[in-house]
Amino acid sequence: MRKEMPGEKIFTLRAVLTGLVLSFVIGAGDVYNLMVVKGSYMSLDFTTPAAIFFIFWLTLYNYFARKFLPRFSFSFSELILIYIMMIVACSIPTMGLTLYLIPLISGTRYYANISNKWEELFISRMQKWLLLQDNKAISWFFEGIPQGQSIPWASWIKPLSAWVPLILAVYAVMILLMVVMRKQWSEREKLNYPLTRAPMQLIYSTENNLFKNGIFWAGFIIPVIFGCINALHFYFPLFPHVGLGKGIPIFRRTMSLIFLVSFPMIGFSYFVSLPLSFSLWFFSLFSTLQQGIFNMTGFGITEFIPYTEESPVIGWAAFGTLIVIVLYGFWKSRRYLADVCRKAVGKKTGLSDEEEIVSYRTSFFGIIFALVFIFLWLVASGLPPIASAIFIFFAFVIFIGITRVITEGGLAATRAPVIAPVATTSLLGSNALGVSGLASLGMSFVYTSDVRTFVMASVANGLKMLEDIKKRKRIVFWAILLSILVALFSSIWATIILGYKYGAVNAESWFFISGPQYPWRYIAEQIKNPQGTRWLYLSFAGAGVLFAIFLQAMRMRFLWFPFHPLGFAFSTLYMTKNLWFSIFIAWLIKTMLLRYGGAKVHEKGKNFFVGLIVGQFVLNGVVLIIDCFTGRSGNVLFWA
Repeated sequence: MRKEMPGEKIFTLRAVLTGLVLSFVIGAGDVYNLMVVKGSYMSLDFTTPAAIFFIFWLTLYNYFARKFLPRFSFSFSELILIYIMMIVACSIPTMGLTLYLIPLISGTRYYANISNKWEELFISRMQKWLLLQDNKAISWFFEGIPQGQSIPWASWIKPLSAWVPLILAVYAVMILLMVVMRKQWSEREKLNYPLTRAPMQLIYSTENNLFKNGIFWAGFIIPVIFGCINALHFYFPLFPHVGLGKGIPIFRRTMSLIFLVSFPMIGFSYFVSLPLSFSLWFFSLFSTLQQGIFNMTGFGITEFIPYTEESPVIGWAAFGTLIVIVLYGFWKSRRYLADVCRKAVGKKTGLSDEEEIVSYRTSFFGIIFALVFIFLWLVASGLPPIASAIFIFFAFVIFIGITRVITEGGLAATRAPVIAPVATTSLLGSNALGVSGLASLGMSFVYTSDVRTFVMASVANGLKMLEDIKKRKRIVFWAILLSILVALFSSIWATIILGYKYGAVNAESWFFISGPQYPWRYIAEQIKNPQGTRWLYLSFAGAGVLFAIFLQAMRMRFLWFPFHPLGFAFSTLYMTKNLWFSIFIAWLIKTMLLRYGGAKVHEKGKNFFVGLIVGQFVLNGVVLIIDCFTGRSGNVLFWA
């Protein structure tokens, strides 16, 4: 990667404005997609397809503008800033926040009825400011507003004014933690950051001649061909369809072994170290084998555990492994973190923070202030103080662990093996939390449960992309904050307007029908059947802790040892089980290229895998735009 040239534009007002406009489009646009068009997801996972789609067209424009209209071209630094703002914006509208927040604060009362008895079980014990209270505003949102009526915006002000400060505090901790950890992860441990490779190749396309590279276009055209065939099948059902996935029933049809070809995941996995990519697909098969044996023998956990219901026993073991990975990472970084703390309180150290987007002093005290605010908010919502502290610990362990597997392992579609509300309930016991505490944990599903995208991971990748830029980096922090605010506003605004216009129950069913009821299925069961500490669950987690210690010790002692604990920590998730074959393909190709072609062939091949990523997401965006104008609905080309 190049460094900026003297006199080159670094971060300009037009770059910030461009990033804000695109953040608005992403925030409102993907909400419109999921509520009306129901096409390919553009901001559901850490892949951030919308950001790659827009950066492709920006860099293509820039490629020609630099030749014919240099005054109107963007500098590399400007493009990086715009891309960072877009990936941060991608983490908000769907599973990152908005399409869980708005349906839950309105749907909790909407879906309460005589049969489920939610009103008497927990709603009557909840803080009123947690939920939308106006019955008309609720029913009109889900069923459509009657003709002649206006949207009751005032009814939304109270719950949103309570929730937005909490969300901003959570985001502040995420951003500032990544500022603190950037140097350790990027410069000292030299993590790969696979998700940054494709956009950086695009941004520097005028220097690396990417758009003249036949290998790139060869990779680009493969997902485009398959995608066009399947899009034509959707428009014209007599046209053939090409299936890229197949499940083979195993263990007496109690489960399936999935063979799915995901072109973007093959592309991302090519940039992952061989031991980690090997561990991801190997442990995925291993956990499938384990679960199959459990299914055959009848061994397992029968209680409903949200987001872990497919393999709860192995999920708890994986959760123990995840905790060890995060805590060991902090232990390994202890001297560096001690220097950061000394720097923050004004003591002299050899550590410089001039290249960071925020000073270590601001990061240190900002993290403390934001964590205290989150703690007080949770206590005010009904969660006991000890439970609030434990919940915050689990939540950020999960956030950091997932960010780690993304920055090191390129696993762009993932989430936690066990979620923070379940971990808190299992450790303390539901009988120690009380009804109001359990209800507060139910509301926390908004931002700590199905976390398939969040701000921390986007910021971590963004900070890596900034490394070659040495000047005026503090403006990036404010640009990130602005992109968060714009995406938050635009996505909430679009969700509310579209809900009243079309009726939210007619939108994507998971977000507006199943999703708002999902947390309360678990919470209602905990209230009806309160229990103490779940020692069985914790024992499986303990086994995962021991296994992680063993794997880490073997990796430190033997360089040839091929197993990475991150592979086991995320092997139980259904996303990993869907994607294992694509990771395997990338691992196999990379192994063959390095063994028989050497480093030069491996380096030349990277543009092909960049093309696989870019081609898929560009096609997704183009087809989505076509569907918007033609009024077609349900044309999903790509999911994971």
